[in-house]
Amino acid sequence: MNQITKYRGPDDQGVYCDHSVSLGHARLSIIDLSEHGHQPMSNEDQSVWLVYNGEIYNFQSLRADLIEKGHLFKSNTDTEVIIHAYEEYGLDCVKKFNGMWAFSLFDLKNNTIVLGRDQFGIKPLYYYADDGKIIFSSMISALLCHTIQVSPHERAIMEYLAHNLEDHTDYTFFTGVNKVPQDSLLIYDLSKKQYRLHKWYSPAKRKEADIQTIRESFVESIRLRTIADVPIGSCLSGGIDSSAIVSILNTLLSDRFNTFSLVVPGFSLDESKYILEVGKNNNVQQYFTQISEDNFLKEFRDFVLSQEEPVTGLSPYAQYSVMKLAHQHKAKVLLDGQGGDEIFAGYSYYFAYYFYELLRGGNFLTLGREMRKYRKNFKDLYSLKMFGFLLLPEFLKYRFWKIITPSWINHEYLMEKCDGEMDPRWRRMTLPEGLSLTLYSTAIPHLLRWEDKNSMRWSIESRPPFLDVNLVEAAMSLPSDKKIAHGRTKVIFVDAVKDCLPAMIRDRTDKVGFAAPTDEFFRKEEIIDFCKGIIYSDSFKSRPYWNWEEVENHYTRHLQGTINIGDTIWKWINLEIWLREFFSEPAQKTGDIISNGSVEAQPGMPVGVIPAKSSL
Repeated sequence: MNQITKYRGPDDQGVYCDHSVSLGHARLSIIDLSEHGHQPMSNEDQSVWLVYNGEIYNFQSLRADLIEKGHLFKSNTDTEVIIHAYEEYGLDCVKKFNGMWAFSLFDLKNNTIVLGRDQFGIKPLYYYADDGKIIFSSMISALLCHTIQVSPHERAIMEYLAHNLEDHTDYTFFTGVNKVPQDSLLIYDLSKKQYRLHKWYSPAKRKEADIQTIRESFVESIRLRTIADVPIGSCLSGGIDSSAIVSILNTLLSDRFNTFSLVVPGFSLDESKYILEVGKNNNVQQYFTQISEDNFLKEFRDFVLSQEEPVTGLSPYAQYSVMKLAHQHKAKVLLDGQGGDEIFAGYSYYFAYYFYELLRGGNFLTLGREMRKYRKNFKDLYSLKMFGFLLLPEFLKYRFWKIITPSWINHEYLMEKCDGEMDPRWRRMTLPEGLSLTLYSTAIPHLLRWEDKNSMRWSIESRPPFLDVNLVEAAMSLPSDKKIAHGRTKVIFVDAVKDCLPAMIRDRTDKVGFAAPTDEFFRKEEIIDFCKGIIYSDSFKSRPYWNWEEVENHYTRHLQGTINIGDTIWKWINLEIWLREFFSEPAQKTGDIISNGSVEAQPGMPVGVIPAKSSL
């Protein structure tokens, strides 16, 4: 298991074993680079053992409090703070942590294993529990080196194909493999060989959140994420979120720092000019990468294995390419902008929930004004149509769902595996309810999985300042009209940081996100050959998830330019290659259709059964 996870922690490895428990750890050294940071780590009498992935940003103040209470420290790590905090506060220790983490504590006195994740699930933690054992790891692939019964999770696959849903529940694409929920602990009783889940966090309502609070919370979050004994850098897309991070980092760091970006020359959504503008206004060294057909064909198998589960578009691969670029320039810690849109309502479809909230509250004049402003600013009808759809009776939504389900999807199989349930985002919701759904289920969990797997594949720790617990709670306590007003999104956040942004960034009215040229990419000659080798294969044709004749029809129309379904084509090939890599005989794997090389070591492949039960 340590061998499989080694690229997540290439700097050191360790193992603890007794008659019933084995803990393994692969270390990426960020704080206290000395041998004192070695894991598994224990307390003084070795009654508590810890393996841990992440950062506790307020560990220094917690350490001082624990020293006052009589605890002795042998290192300057946040790892040791977790151990002594557990000794002092028990399971409630996690309520004192501000950071990101996945950990396992072996408590010998209570004969328990405690698995824990942070409030928002920034760091992954998977487990398999059956036959009187529990196996857990930061990687699914590390579980698979054990003899366990897994198969493709058919419901997860159909929700992915039909609704673009991933990581929205605690199950994974592997039956029997689950995630420890964000904001929860899993307590495993080694005597009874049973476990229970304990939800430890619910967001606090804050009464006095205003522009100044948001500004101060954001700056403090970034400051905390500069705590490291290695250089700090940042991803930079050119949008408001990453530009604000870089601009504030510039005021906090005395030395020049690096930024890493994707550029797509000739693509309508290329953000090069915004990225360069941020560079002109800050003391940064900028590095750029592009997506090429040749690299894609060389790296796609590695990407699929690194992600371990299917993803919904080309953008995660673009992020993988940015992380590879950062790795080539020796980066170990990067800040990134995940979460800003989900806590401050940055996407246009959030207007639909806001419209519903205004309607339900009887604010008809404001509703009319906001609908007109939306139409003027965004020049489309998407959110207005979505608003109308939300108002439909459930039985009409259901009929509409059946009508709009693409003809290439096997609808009967979809109904069977999903019990007729529709996309959860189709429910009538207020804006706070919609933001909560995307924060905890339909958006942030899969964005965090993409980012963690992509960054750790290249031995980089990614830190998202927007998901600081204090900033999230402040943002989620704001009334809706502080986030959406006058046809604008993220109103209060833009106002809070506008003085540190270049005018070109501050005055942007478009919302691109981290976009990749998917439609054009899947019309390139080399990529067409690659895709046809998959789509016309016997294994692909035999899958129960789609009607192959309709797949062929849609694919042909895409190549002809009569429709644009690049994201759909991506899902077809990603799912098929994932199935081959994790559930086929070796001779049927992707290597048969990608013959032109690989990049460094291939992660994620089982290396045989070894005694360890966990690896973080």
